[in-house]
This record gives sequence, C-alpha cells and structure tokens, in this order.
Amino acid sequence: MEDLRIAWVDFATRYPEVVVQVGKICFGEKSRKKISKKLRQDQKYNVTCAVCALLNSGGGVVKADIANENYNFERDGIGLDIEETFRSLLLSPDLAKYLDFKQQDNYLLIFIKTWSSEKSSLNSSTAKPRICSLTSGLYAKCGASLSHLTPTEAFGFLEEKQDEARRELSSGPTAKKRKIRDVEGIKDIINNTVAELFNRDQLQHGETLNFAESGDVEFKHYSTEKFLTRVKEILPQYISGFANTRGGYLWIGVDDDRRVQGFSSSDEDLKKLSHEINSVRDKLTLFHFCNNKKGHNVTYEHKILKVYNEPGEHCGYVCAVKIEPFTCAAFSEDPDSWLVDGSSIKRLKAAKWASWMTSTDPGAKDLEQSLCVSDIPFCFLVPCLAALLALSIPPLKSHSITYTPEKLREDLLQEYPGLANLLEEQLKELSAGVLIFSRSWAVEVGLPDNPFIICDVLLIAQGRPPTLYTVCKCPITECLFDYSRRTAWRLKQKLVNTGGYIHKLCIIPKLLTLLPEINCEKERNLNIQEMYPQNYSVINSDNLNALLCALTVVLLNFRSFLSDQLGFEFFNLLTVKQYQLLSENLHKTKKLYVYGLPGTGKTVVALKIIEKIRNVFQCAQDEVLYICENQPLRDFVRQKNICHAVTRVKFLTKSFDEVKHIIIDEAQNFQDGGGDWYNKAWTLTSSQHLPKPGILWIFLDYLQTSHCFSTGLPPVQWHDPVESLTKVVRNANSIYCYVKETMEDIVKNSILNIPKQRLEELLCKATCAHAVQGCIRKESKLDKYEIAKYVVEHCHRYLKMGYAEKDIAILCYRDEEVRAYSQILKSQMKKSKLNMSLTKMEGGLEMHAVLDSIRRFSGLERSIVFGIIPVPIPSQEEIFRNILVCVASRANLQLHLLFEQ
Repeated sequence: MEDLRIAWVDFATRYPEVVVQVGKICFGEKSRKKISKKLRQDQKYNVTCAVCALLNSGGGVVKADIANENYNFERDGIGLDIEETFRSLLLSPDLAKYLDFKQQDNYLLIFIKTWSSEKSSLNSSTAKPRICSLTSGLYAKCGASLSHLTPTEAFGFLEEKQDEARRELSSGPTAKKRKIRDVEGIKDIINNTVAELFNRDQLQHGETLNFAESGDVEFKHYSTEKFLTRVKEILPQYISGFANTRGGYLWIGVDDDRRVQGFSSSDEDLKKLSHEINSVRDKLTLFHFCNNKKGHNVTYEHKILKVYNEPGEHCGYVCAVKIEPFTCAAFSEDPDSWLVDGSSIKRLKAAKWASWMTSTDPGAKDLEQSLCVSDIPFCFLVPCLAALLALSIPPLKSHSITYTPEKLREDLLQEYPGLANLLEEQLKELSAGVLIFSRSWAVEVGLPDNPFIICDVLLIAQGRPPTLYTVCKCPITECLFDYSRRTAWRLKQKLVNTGGYIHKLCIIPKLLTLLPEINCEKERNLNIQEMYPQNYSVINSDNLNALLCALTVVLLNFRSFLSDQLGFEFFNLLTVKQYQLLSENLHKTKKLYVYGLPGTGKTVVALKIIEKIRNVFQCAQDEVLYICENQPLRDFVRQKNICHAVTRVKFLTKSFDEVKHIIIDEAQNFQDGGGDWYNKAWTLTSSQHLPKPGILWIFLDYLQTSHCFSTGLPPVQWHDPVESLTKVVRNANSIYCYVKETMEDIVKNSILNIPKQRLEELLCKATCAHAVQGCIRKESKLDKYEIAKYVVEHCHRYLKMGYAEKDIAILCYRDEEVRAYSQILKSQMKKSKLNMSLTKMEGGLEMHAVLDSIRRFSGLERSIVFGIIPVPIPSQEEIFRNILVCVASRANLQLHLLFEQ
C-alpha cells in the first residue's frame, strides 16, 4: 500500500488513541483565501486523507499545527473548502456526527468517531459504503458521459455486479451463453453503423458521422502538442469505463460535433500510441466475482484509420478502440481510501478495497438471525442477539454496582486486603455501574502482561466514559502509565473494530497504587478525561447496552480458521464456559484435563490458551509446544505462528529441551506405540525440568475415539483437575441433534474402555449455542459409483448456490477408500462437466474441495461434509458409532452420510 508521507502516527502522546500528525495547516476562511491555490489544495487533501484513515481504523485524533497567527477556532472556523470536503467524505451535512474540534494552544485537534455503514439519512433506504473513501477509482459510461463513480455509487455498482454474477452462476452455463447472445444481438442492432465504420480503412476529413455520442460511443479530439500525454491519461479511464458497463467504441480524432478531424503523427508516435493502448490492460486492477480469475480479462482491440482530405491527400489519423463488456469490475486506479497501518497512513489497493466493500455473509439465509462479527479493520453494524448467547457481563441495575467475575474479585480482595478500600474511594460518587475485573486487561486484548500490575478493573456506568483502573504493586511510573494507556487504547479499538460499537468513545486510563501516600497526586495530574470533548465523556442510556454488547463480543470473540474459510464469522464467539476456561489463573492451574464434546471448540480454546500463555509468561514461540495426532491439524496450527507444533510421532523422536509449556489436542486418538508420550510431556513441564512447573493442558473427547488401541493416557481416575466443554458452537442444530443421539448410543452400548459415567454427565449438560438448522441427509446401500454420482450432483448444486470449493469436504474411512474414490469422482466430474479440484489436507487448510480420510480431518471442519461410510467398518465394528460422530461433527451446515452397500 502507498504511504501518505505528509501524515504520521504520533506515539509520543498521552491520548489512549491513535493520534495522527498532519503538519502545518492554515485554518479559517479569510486566512485560507490568502494562501496559494496549490498550497490550499495540498493542505486540504492532507488533512482529509488523515481523517479518512482514522474513520476506517476505529477512530482517533488528527493533530494539526495551526499555521496562521491569531487563529481562534470559535471565531474563524476551519474554512469552507475543508468543511465541504469533510461533508463529501462523511456523506453527511452534519460534521458533528463524526467529528469534534478542539483548539489546544497552537494545535487544532479533530476527534474522529469510527466510520459506520448506517443509512446516510433518515429518508434514505440505502446503506452507506462499508468503508470511507475520497474517490473510488471506478469509471462507468453513463449515457454520453464518462462518470467517475462516487464511493456510494461504486458500492451500489459492485453489489449489482456481484448479484449478477450469482444469478449467472445459479442459472448455469447455458443460461449465461443465452444472455450473452441476447445482449450481443441487441448491441449489434444498435451499433451496426458504428461497427461498419470501425471496419473501414480510411475516413474523410470533415466527414460528419451519422451516429452521436452515447453509452456505446465516445469522441475525443486533441489539437495540443501533448496529444500522446492526454491520450495516455484518458485511456485507462475510458477503457475501464466502457468495460464496466456494456462495452463500446472510443474514437480519438473525432470532435464533439461528430466531425472527423484526425491528428498528425509520425510513424514512431503511432507505434507509441499502439503500445500505450495495448499496455492499458496491464495497468487496470481487476476484481472478479466469477470463478475464472486467471483467464478472465478486459478485452479490447484498436485500429488506426487514415484520414484523407478532399483532394485525396493523406492528412492525419483517427484511432478507434473497441472495448468488450467485462462482467466483473475494472479499476483504472486505486481508490483514494486510507487506513492506519502501524506508524504509517497507507492507501488501500483496489482489490482489497473492493473485497471489503462487497464483504457479505455467505449462507445468509441460514444465518440472518445469527451474530456475525467482522475482523476487518473498520466498523460494521453488528446485530447482537442475546438469545444466541448468555452474556458474560450482567446487565446494569439501577442504584447498584455489579462486580464480575465474582470469584476473581473475591480472590483479589483476599490476596490484597487494601484493594477494597482503594476501589471504594474511587466509586464513592457512583450509584450504578458494572466493574469488570481482570488480572490483566492487557492480556484480554492481546498485549503483554506486566508483572508490576495487581489487576485491571474496567468501570462502565451511565453519565461517564468507561474508565480503566490499573492497580499497581509499586509507585506509579511513566512505564506503568504507558501500560495502562496502551491497554485502554487497544480495548477501544477492539470495542469498535471487533465489537461493532459505532458511537463516540474514549476509555480513560487511571493508575492506582496500594501505597496510599503517593497514590492520588499522580492520578489527578493525568487529566485524561479533560483532554476530550465533553460529548466523549458521557455514555447515555441509549448507548450503554450497545457498549456492553460490544464488550461481550470482545471478550468472547476469537479469530478462527473456520471464518477464514467460510467467509462468515457466525461461529466466532466463545461460549461463556470457554471464556471462563480461558480466564483461569495460569499461575495456579498448571495442569488441566479438558473434556470437550464434539463441536464445542476444543481446538479453539487450545489455541487461545497458547496465546495467553505467551502473554502471561512472556514466552518465545518455541517455548510453547502444541502436540496432536494428525498432520493437517499440525500444519494448520503451524500457520498461526504462535507456537511450535508437532505430531505425537515427531514428539517422541526429538528432544524439546527449550519447551516450557505443552498443549495436547485430540488426545483420545493418541497411541502408546513408539513410546510413553505422556511421561515425556509431564517430565518436560514438571519442576524437575524447570525452575517453576510449566503448563500442561490436555484436550480430549472419548466420543470421537477412532481406534481400539491403548491411548497412553493415565487412567481416568488420575485425570485431575478436570474442566469440561458442553455447549456446541460448530454444528447446525439438526447436525447437533444427530450427533447427540449417536453419542448417547455410544455411552449406552460401547464396549470400548471409556469413562461412561463422566460422559453421561457431560451429555446431560450438552446444549447447542444457536438455532441455525442446517441440513442432514442419509443414503444407504449405495455402491461406489452411485455415491460418486450423488456427491458430484450435490457439489454442482452447492456451487450454483454460491458456496465455494473450499466449503466442501469428502471424507472416507481409510486412505485406501480415498485413493479409490479419487479416480471415480474425477471421472464422474468430467462426465458431468463439474470443474472442481479435489485435494488432500496437505499443508493446512486448502482452497479447494477436500478428499481425505476421517482420521486426517480430525480437529478440522467444513461447511459441507460428505461422509462415505463402509458397512460394516472393516475389522473394527466396535468404533462404528464413534466414526459417525467423527464425521458428522466435522460439518457446520450441511451433512451427507453415504453408507456403502
């Protein structure tokens, strides 16, 4: 991305915000009229880009040096030209919806709320674009004019293109060809005269063409010496503009009155002109809605026609460019849209901008009542449905202060007797609110822990801004203030960008210490709240629930591979139990067995706890080890770059002396062949190996046992302490019901060595976290060819519905079946003209449909799963029901169980 070099992020500030410096700006109408036009334009563009970047990055503060002397904001304003540009940027006549201004000494501070895609006005039914932009970089031919689409127009244009592509996909190739023929037929009738002229070899000077400028035709005539320069400037705009609509012809050398004027050119310049036209294709950025990204390009051709005067002498040339319609979107340049990226302000590339503008939730028909959270770096409106999830934060009560989590509060007050009085002093004027305790809010929002911090307590109450009390063990220092400020800053970003909070917001950091003689003076001198406009200092009743909802999403949100692959993030919320598990005091809970039912997010919690371990203990990546049984799951974890990940087999064959903490996943499928993996893990994390014992957490699910061998785990009675996960978040409700019924059958009838009593207790507590129904289909007594035909037909249907190849997994019992079905499926796909790639799970999550074994897919998931089950299971009938659970629990929305004859 291109940097905005005249603006930069200022880290030497006391604001718990992103502060962008924009240098010297002249403000006020009279003063701005006195400076040069170029300087006026440059200053306006600079400050507008900075505002745009903060709107797209969760909000913040623009800090400008006031260039003109004796300036007074209340008296002089900011200048009409800047005001109008801001209104155009915000798509609102009311600047106060997003911007607040405050003069401080010789600086003007602009406080910026996050961008949100709410309706642009009360009378408008159209949502604003999902990202704020000065320009779109998209052109379209609109009647006789070429239009540079506004961001709002571009938003509608891209949505229309996307809808059209989906309709064509669902209609199939035959309907698409018919549509192309129909459009071309109409165009041939309309442009028959233009096409005849394009096929001529020469034109007459002064000849009047018998067609006018229209949506299909544009005339351009340049008589200047800079002919090539002017043509070079317009070519990307017109070629993309025609391509983005219905195609057409650009005539260079014909004036607006339809008369052929021609242009003079040497042979060398004609070659340069042809080169410029041919090179436009490489300058355009294409954004595809179709599946043919590599072979689908803007198509055009050009001709140089000689022009003769009346006596028949050659006197110049006309260049005609014929452009075909392009079903996707062609950008002539990157949009003028900006983001804060680290210490820089960067311009978005066209493809990324279009991807965010068109970001939707596939499967919305099933998920429209669900909670969706976006992880792209600007705010969407997030519907928060309490029915979906029991909130981890209790609602505010009038005339009452609520403390949560209650157990953590009790532990802290017991450990630090002076803490109660310290907080009581801060809250003596407060009648109602909620105090949310954490041993480190920094860790909660992904920042490193600080050993000198006792706890962080977040206060949310009506009539005041959220306040983060950071309680220290020692005297307050600048380093500790910076910890609190950065934590408040990151928490605000999370509330906006992850939680979807769209109102004006600041979080005030306040440092407290248990050393009373030096406590209050330092805290008072910070005066952070006074640095903000007054309307940032009040959370009213209308916004209070939205803030609590956003905070719940922040606490329970996680970045999962599922949302990366499916394109929607419905399953991206931790259950309250998962969150509580992640809130364990790791200094006390060094060893833990986590029993999880299928679909309850064991791997998600395992990865989140690795992140927390690294933050709490300040670990290097190679000091935390993740162990699993199958390679694809190992590869997926490696892609996260948060720890060292190996399979059990590799763990037994290599020394890991640098490892301090170990997380074991899918332990029920481990085998004790090859060595005592459990004893090795215990030794590495025990006090015999380290100055202090390390973390050893073991995640397991006996109901997904896929073999009959000894696992190498200690006897069940030695599993202590134990936590459990029973709320299913991965599977649609119908799939969950089938899995639960099958699990109950396992517990009742299984002859495997499993802890039946403990599993019965888990199943009694089992629930589904949502109401998405999904679909499950079962087909019996099919031979291999019938199964292949069934899979291909349904894959064809799913792709037409808008699902992608990466949403589909076809799972067989063993590698032998995978090899056999690979050939049969490819043959059937060729016969049915289904263009779909099948891959094994090599190197992590693939972008194509997966064909692999059930065991290798353990711990992973897809939106659509075809499970091919041999009946009976070869030589292992006792795990038949377990295999069904393994397969079914891999599916999020659509499950097909196909039983071989």
